[in-house]
Amino acid sequence: MSFQDLDFKSDRALLTGSGNTVPPKPVFHPSLMVKLLLVTTVVMLLGFSVTNWQPSAKAADSTPKSTRLHYSLPLPDSAVSAEQDIVQTVSEIDNGPWASVTIKTGDTLASIFAKQGISSTTTHQISRLNDQTRKLRYIKPGQEIKLLLDEKGQLRQMKYIPDITRTLLIQRTEDQSFSSQIINYQLDAFPIYREGVIETSLFEAAANADIPEDVIMDLVSIFGWDVDFSLDIRKGDRFGIVYEELFKDDVKIRNGRILSAEFMNNGKTYRAVYYTDPKGETDYFSPDGKSMRKAFLRSPVDFRRISSRFSNKRWHPVLSKWRSHKGVDYAAKRGTPVRASGDGKVIFAGKKGGYGRLVVIRHGGRYTTAYGHLNGYARGVRSGKKVKQGQIIGYVGSSGLATGPHLHYEFRVNGVHRNPLTVKLPEAKPVHSAYLAHFKENTQVYLSMLRLMDRTLADNSQ
Repeated sequence: MSFQDLDFKSDRALLTGSGNTVPPKPVFHPSLMVKLLLVTTVVMLLGFSVTNWQPSAKAADSTPKSTRLHYSLPLPDSAVSAEQDIVQTVSEIDNGPWASVTIKTGDTLASIFAKQGISSTTTHQISRLNDQTRKLRYIKPGQEIKLLLDEKGQLRQMKYIPDITRTLLIQRTEDQSFSSQIINYQLDAFPIYREGVIETSLFEAAANADIPEDVIMDLVSIFGWDVDFSLDIRKGDRFGIVYEELFKDDVKIRNGRILSAEFMNNGKTYRAVYYTDPKGETDYFSPDGKSMRKAFLRSPVDFRRISSRFSNKRWHPVLSKWRSHKGVDYAAKRGTPVRASGDGKVIFAGKKGGYGRLVVIRHGGRYTTAYGHLNGYARGVRSGKKVKQGQIIGYVGSSGLATGPHLHYEFRVNGVHRNPLTVKLPEAKPVHSAYLAHFKENTQVYLSMLRLMDRTLADNSQ
């Protein structure tokens, strides 16, 4: 019998041949025993003698087969350890030595990259990547750029930090192109309450009450449609403000928005509260839901004084004769921005007689406003251009018949001149009736803090 006649899938050897099969008589074969001993020895050596190898069980096949032994060579460390090494390597790259650059006057992305040895090709790729990276052409002094280079000096990552709450992250991808994303950092907001009483001026009262200047300017903006802060302020006027202070990692970053405010002027009380409706639209409203904004600004320019008021008979300083003055003159420094007092469309922008450089805006069907003696026009302001309330349309000058720099401002209703200082201004849209319940629920806490002010001031005045 040869070695090939042994079938290890069976319990015994089979003899094949023609005719009937007769069980053979037991015969002792020394050579066969030697071969079996050799096979057994090899198996034992493979299974138990080689220390670098270990037997491992394999799942059974779906078809019936005899049991077999399988061997696998284990790695020095597990696959999990290898994966951890990769993560650690990437982390080490990301936390490597970043080059930090503070942008200076005259710097551009190309000049910053060139100083760091980054190729112009990379500059071109990034600057044309998308709208986010195209804004890098407008980098400003004082902002920060961080660069991470690989061992070949190629840019791997870049962080552009325009302000404390936003970072533009640019990364090189596996195919050697670039991707970008904006990372926004949430600031923690804490409400602060302050109050004050005016003795000499609003800003002095604010300083005495430890109210920042930017917050008090926001207060002026909120109540500016109802109170003329240049002419109407009286000694004894009172105010209170609930505003946010914004922190990052327990460090104050800046002041936030005013949440609610109260101003008592000449015996009359005005209240305002900040509200965001379910659609995400925000504005300031009175406690009953009326808009604090009017359709028009009372004063379209920051002025030093009113040099001439609305009058039917005024001595003209240039023409040296009596004539009507159908507007208000606001004396201000040359170049002071002039703002559109309401949403509308420019129907005239050019020179016109004694007005000099003039802009006329139509607001809907009933109202028009005129801005004369301008030194120049804001970019893009021309006839047919739509403008928004508060948008700069020009700058104070002395063009036309003027003795010095000032803004001549006119307000017309159905073509008839009205006094801009006293005309009743139309209101903006109130809180939608469907949102009134939501409005009251979400503004109650800030209005409650203002009611506390009433009691506190009353106690202090006794």
